[in-house]
Amino acid sequence: MPHFFEDYVKTPTSSPTFSSLPLPGPDQPLSGLAPTSEKSAPASATENNHATTAVKPKRRVLLIDDDPNMHDLCRHYIEKAGYDFLSAFNGANGLDLMRQNAADLVLLDFMMPDQDGFAVFKEFMTRDEYHHVRHIPVVMLTAYNDHDRKRALIEMGLKMYIVKPFGGQELIKVIENVLFANQAQQKLREQVEQANEEALILRTLLRDTYTFDNIVGTNPQMKEIFEKVLKVARTDANIMIYGESGTGKELIARSIHAHSPRAKGPFVPVDCVALPGNLLESELFGYERGAFTGAVNSKRGLLELANEGTFFLDEICELNLDLQAKLLRILQERQFRHLGGKELINVNIRVISATNRDPQMAVKEKVLRHDLYYRLNVIPLHLPPLRERRDDIPLLAQFFLRKFSHEGEKQLLRFSEEAMKRLVRYSWPGNVRELQNVVERMVSLSNGNMMGVEDLPDYLREEQDTAAMDAVAIPSDLTLREARQHWMEMFEKKYLIELINKYNGNISRVARKAGVHRMTIYRMLKQYNITLRTAIEKT
Repeated sequence: MPHFFEDYVKTPTSSPTFSSLPLPGPDQPLSGLAPTSEKSAPASATENNHATTAVKPKRRVLLIDDDPNMHDLCRHYIEKAGYDFLSAFNGANGLDLMRQNAADLVLLDFMMPDQDGFAVFKEFMTRDEYHHVRHIPVVMLTAYNDHDRKRALIEMGLKMYIVKPFGGQELIKVIENVLFANQAQQKLREQVEQANEEALILRTLLRDTYTFDNIVGTNPQMKEIFEKVLKVARTDANIMIYGESGTGKELIARSIHAHSPRAKGPFVPVDCVALPGNLLESELFGYERGAFTGAVNSKRGLLELANEGTFFLDEICELNLDLQAKLLRILQERQFRHLGGKELINVNIRVISATNRDPQMAVKEKVLRHDLYYRLNVIPLHLPPLRERRDDIPLLAQFFLRKFSHEGEKQLLRFSEEAMKRLVRYSWPGNVRELQNVVERMVSLSNGNMMGVEDLPDYLREEQDTAAMDAVAIPSDLTLREARQHWMEMFEKKYLIELINKYNGNISRVARKAGVHRMTIYRMLKQYNITLRTAIEKT
């Protein structure tokens, strides 16, 4: 009777003999037997005569036993079932054949005079010289019920054992099942190895894609940010990135994730502006079936999907105060419930948040909870706008030029001296994202290998009146931070009015041009008390 792992403590009461059970004939193939990897096997004369016909090699079964009668009986039934039979009358010869990878399955007798089956199997499973053939399944043949020995063998990796005496059909069925199971395990191992290899390649690509070499900048401020990011990426502290739209906040967040111990886990970004509060709540926390009208099925939330990874909250200041309170509790407890659910769900996440507003001003204006701010702002990172690092504009422009020339399979293009001057002089309210869009447009529409002023967008062809903005009166009693905020508000208001007029009040086109979400435009209109009518009238 064959015994699997869970049966090793049971003792069979009786077993049939070899002669008492019929075996399938040569014309009755064993349905459960599936081919494993193709191995060379000795070819018979019949097989040589039919060399033109595709013939699968026979499986090879090795018997290690000191009893010649057992060899004769096993050979009869094994060869009749369509296998090749190999003999070894002691442990040393059997191990030598196993080392040569001569067998697909081994039948090992438990009781032998010089070296018993336990010692043979232990040597096979522990010595390095058999490492390359350890995939060969071993079935133990025993007439004794030594439970301690059997337990030790199973813990070492024994596939199955059969208690003597056993029948011929039973023996063949064991061989068939063990080979089939071993083939399935081998395929599973190959799939796991392939998946691990693909995951390694994917992680390497991720690190290459979001390496700091792709965040171009030689400006001292950017170098300082890169050095800081490399340090904080190795920690698990929450990070808040603030800077204007288009400065590359999400790219920095993805780079931190790619260089962190959580790189194997997910990176889940959430745009707090894109969805209204009630819908965003269900997306964040997930919900149970019937939690609200339309919840026909349960759904996992983004927080749950981010487990063991990084959770990126973009435009955190746009999150409503109720959701901010719930998010704060999750950061403190590391637990939450689905909407309509009772079971607590544990999460292990690192939170990186971003905002295009001054977070301290947002706290003062009570649009960002102060307790959530302190929880998120463990490590602050401020990304300077492009106009404050104009020395990076030529470098960035050349970087995007090479990128889009390569993607468009175009010859290497270059900027004329005057075109580059216009790019450097421009204030870039859309920051790096706007510069990228401009260069992509120029490459797409270019005819020659030199891109001049005529290839620039209309609003860049005209001389930029930088002195006009420089001449804006700023009260001298303001701090530097307050003066910068005052200047930015005046600039954004003027920029927004010009875009609204240019696109006849089409908010979607205005948002697309500015490189921000439509909700951000609506927020700015409300913040600066601008209506579409007044914007058009002012121009």
